[in-house]
Amino acid sequence: MILSFDRNVYGNLLAKVQPKVITSEEENERYLAIVERLMAGKNRTPEQNALLQLLVTLIEDFEDKHYHLDIENIY
Repeated sequence: MILSFDRNVYGNLLAKVQPKVITSEEENERYLAIVERLMAGKNRTPEQNALLQLLVTLIEDFEDKHYHLDIENIY
């Protein structure tokens, strides 16, 4: 079964969440909580999957810039 992508539904999700580039730890935590809720949901819609992918990308970008692991000094 192929589910079609509904741009109106996605637009409503975007309006509700209002994703943007993360600039603070508070925003990061907010998006992480939304990601957790989306991940816990069964049978996510294509629109929810698109939002999930967007939020994960924003979170990864923020965390890559703000949480540097010094792998060489771990051992």
